Amino acid sequence: MTLCQLSAPPDPGFRLDLDGTARFLHEGYLVRIQVRRAASEDEPHHQPPESDPHDIVMTGTVTLENTDVGVACAFANERDAHSMREALEEVLRHAVEDARRTVTRLISRVEQIDSKHRAQPK
Repeated sequence: MTLCQLSAPPDPGFRLDLDGTARFLHEGYLVRIQVRRAASEDEPHHQPPESDPHDIVMTGTVTLENTDVGVACAFANERDAHSMREALEEVLRHAVEDARRTVTRLISRVEQIDSKHRAQPK
């Protein structure tokens, strides 16, 4: 996957801002990335063989018209470039897939509501 990071110099990897964020353009969608340290409340979703203080949680969010429509998370180890790259690719791919599914569901629901409303006697 070719990474297209916004507001960053061309780089084979990616860079986070000081607040642990980055923005990527993936398949035409803007995906906001937030990285934070893995915490104990993440354990049900992430169970490494042993707890590593370098484990991180990467979250990607797609926002359309001021509404979050796609979200994805992945775990990685900040000391392992391959792990970080895999997590980023997974988050970008799944956040965009989730956005597409959400928009499709919303369109269907709006059509159902409009159809029922038109069918009601006035």
